[in-house]
Formats: sequence, structure tokens, C-alpha cells
Amino acid sequence: MTIIEIQDLNKSFKLSKKQRKINRTEVRVKEAVKALSLSLHSGEIFGLLGPNGAGKTTTLRMLSTLIKPDSGDALVDGASIIKNPALVRSKIGFLTSELKLDDFFTPNYLFRYFGAMHGLEDAVVEARRKALFEQFGITSFEEVKIADLST
Repeated sequence: MTIIEIQDLNKSFKLSKKQRKINRTEVRVKEAVKALSLSLHSGEIFGLLGPNGAGKTTTLRMLSTLIKPDSGDALVDGASIIKNPALVRSKIGFLTSELKLDDFFTPNYLFRYFGAMHGLEDAVVEARRKALFEQFGITSFEEVKIADLST
């Protein structure tokens, strides 16, 4: 059974003058992902390998609906990342080491924020927050700022 179907996915980024200077290039547009197509099947273990700048993180961010592709589409368990990103988000979990959360947020705030982003009712979010914080032993950190927590 096909679980992820990527169809001619493309993403490029405009490079600022500063970025072009750092990279010592006059190229104004960086093609991060170009014409990517592949199928992943249930039960497979699949890895994206490549050097920095190869498009691995960009691909994952498109699949998780954090950024939109310039063209192409992908189906995640039958749901289009373009036509139905909310359904895609309901079917996956995605964590990157480069989430870049603002330092002044707290775990309590973020849990409630992401619960609301996914359309959950406040009572459901609060019940899940309480249960999960207790299960993972992080209740004492619920109001600690992100800047003061370990990654």
C-alpha cells in the first residue's frame, strides 16, 4: 500500500544579496528541490541522505505542510499536501531539530497553541496536556521558558 506519493515536487528560494555574498555566488534563486517524484509503501523504512543544501529538510517541510511547494504535489495516506493540508497534519507527526521556537514561550503555552492550531476544544487540550505532562514527568517545567530548557 502506498503511504506517501510524491509527484514532481519543486521548491526554490530567492537568495538575498547577503546570502549571495556568503555563498560567493551571483545566482539569485536556489533550487532546493527539483522534480522530486517517489513512492513510499507501508512497512518500508526510507531515509533521505545527502549533503547540506541537498533539499532533505525542505522536502520534509513540504510533506509536513510547513511550507508550500512551488509546484507538484504529494499525497500522504491519500491526502494532498496542497488541497488538504489540515488532513495531512492530522495523519502525521513531525519534529525537526530546527523548529526555532521563541525563547519566551513555555511548554504550557505551546501545547495550547498547537492544540488550537489543530482545532481541538480547550477542554480536550487541557485534559491531554495534563495527562501527557504527568506521564512524561514534565509538570514541573510547564511554565519554564523555552530558553531555559534543554533541546
